[in-house]
Amino acid sequence: MENARNIAPTGIRFPDWLKDALKSAASKECRSLNGEVIKRLEKSLREEGFLNGH
Repeated sequence: MENARNIAPTGIRFPDWLKDALKSAASKECRSLNGEVIKRLEKSLREEGFLNGH
């Protein structure tokens, strides 16, 4: 991933139940909440053909 300092923050509001599930998954995988969200978004977008070569 790019240097995190060079990535502009994106404010996204999650329902509490979804944020709690993401935090739980992140903790289990020893990732930050941000890292877990990125991993899951990348996987979903790749599976649907929106990411090519990333």
